Amino acid sequence: MPLPTLVQLLKLGASLLLIVCAAAIGGWRYRRLALPLRYLAWLAWFELPLEVLGTGLGLYHQNNLFIMPLYTVGELVLLALVYGAAVRSVVFHWVMPWLVGAFIGYTIFDCLLAPDLTWFKPGQQVLQSLLILAMVIMYFRQLLQEAQVVRLGREPLFWVSVGLALYFVGYLQIALFSNYMLRHYSMEFNRNVWTIHSVLSLFLHGCYCVALALRPPLAAPVARGWVRQQAAG
Repeated sequence: MPLPTLVQLLKLGASLLLIVCAAAIGGWRYRRLALPLRYLAWLAWFELPLEVLGTGLGLYHQNNLFIMPLYTVGELVLLALVYGAAVRSVVFHWVMPWLVGAFIGYTIFDCLLAPDLTWFKPGQQVLQSLLILAMVIMYFRQLLQEAQVVRLGREPLFWVSVGLALYFVGYLQIALFSNYMLRHYSMEFNRNVWTIHSVLSLFLHGCYCVALALRPPLAAPVARGWVRQQAAG
């Protein structure tokens, strides 16, 4: 087996394995999960079949970018539910549904206008990244204002937020220049960029696994819709 193919298999396999782990942990602990983490489990279950399909197409060197709009919308909707159940902000709960709805409408319109679905949609990816980063910032702001979480390492949503922050700060750069890189840079350069993306994805889904496996500390703040479960994790 040629080395590039082996490396590609390892990258795809590691990413898929972590998503499978997150989905399995979410299913195993679902009844004991707080509401935001139940939505996170839904996200893992949503991602899993799309990741399997994308990985299969990638192994056969088929274009899998037509999956991106569905993935982008589903991920944003489910993360909005995650943070909607954890962030106590009237502005957040009033504005975010409208922003998510507007994003869904924009994505549908953008896909209908596109000549085909085999190219990146930078507008969709950039807007999604900014909206998710805004939700993460709102959560961190709440943590700083309340200052009630003594052990951040035991707070599941903190892990989710750290993973999302690092991933989408990096992914935002890729989204902005993805089509330009495809047109003007070598395939080797593009592969290196997407290797960085793979590392960021591994970190993000590793954070999902940690968050779903953790038992939250008893002293953590209770947010709207956040149902604390005291059963052993």
